[in-house]
Amino acid sequence: MRMTSCERVQAVLRGELPDRLPFNFWMDRDKMAELDGKWGADFRITHYGADVVEAFAWVPFFADIPRKTHFDGKTSWQLEPMVGSFADVLDYPMPDPHASNLLDDIKSKQAAYPEAAIFAMMLPPFAVLEPLRLPENLFLELYDSAEEIHHILKRVTPVLVEAAKRVCESDIDVLYLAYDICSRDGAMISPKHLKEFHFNYMKPIIDTAHEAGKKVFYHSDGYVMPILDLYIEYGIDGCNPLEPRYNDHQTFADNYGNKLMLYGGGDNCCVIPDGTAEQVREHVRSRFDILGKHGRYIFSTHDIPGHCPQENLDAMVDEIMNCKY
Repeated sequence: MRMTSCERVQAVLRGELPDRLPFNFWMDRDKMAELDGKWGADFRITHYGADVVEAFAWVPFFADIPRKTHFDGKTSWQLEPMVGSFADVLDYPMPDPHASNLLDDIKSKQAAYPEAAIFAMMLPPFAVLEPLRLPENLFLELYDSAEEIHHILKRVTPVLVEAAKRVCESDIDVLYLAYDICSRDGAMISPKHLKEFHFNYMKPIIDTAHEAGKKVFYHSDGYVMPILDLYIEYGIDGCNPLEPRYNDHQTFADNYGNKLMLYGGGDNCCVIPDGTAEQVREHVRSRFDILGKHGRYIFSTHDIPGHCPQENLDAMVDEIMNCKY
């Protein structure tokens, strides 16, 4: 029997087999805007039938501090740290997690796509620090400003816990926490610092979601295989995107396939944009065969570049539709 998108994703979240492989994908933002113009807003859903809609619940920390940015016509880039040191914001006012607009994007997408699965994206506490000092300063200051960083994180975390509680009460399917902690060579900070400054503060948010009966997925680019045990230790249910150029999918399936769900796996850098349509089909089928045999898999990609031929997108989605259980 054919499932709706939400039913399909919920089957995966329960550890059951859906009717076919659920999916979503991302592209460069200028390309998505172009295809939205060609096929209508949210073309991934309306034109291609994607199963997952990502909605955003941003809490505006440090909103009144000016940022020096540059817009290149596609993306806004922050050029300088927002403050000279963390000492400058130790007692800066925290935002209100009960603000009426927190759930606006979630509600609008639920209304527009009632049969889709909603992944509600939030930043974890550590991510709130990045624009204050930018990564090149932030990671060094874990050594030099540890006391100040802990002080700020202890103020930030309860706000995000309360916001997460509201998000999880809004009939979402997955709480989706996102912050890059790995590069192509692995984690950008030590396991000790990951636990002390990142996972320990994220844990109350994960627990809040679980208490509400929601699964928690975590996004980080890069080579994440060496830290997946931390995901499991802290109760994360699924990972994204597990980039295939850095992470071996067979090893993941063998060692973590019964412990972590996967939302990702598609090769947005090589095969999908630059291969032939047949190679794209073979890639999708191989991901399904390796990662999807137990039904704990939602196909997705990170940003597919704008030069990707439409025939490759068509082949990708068509083959996903053929990945049936």
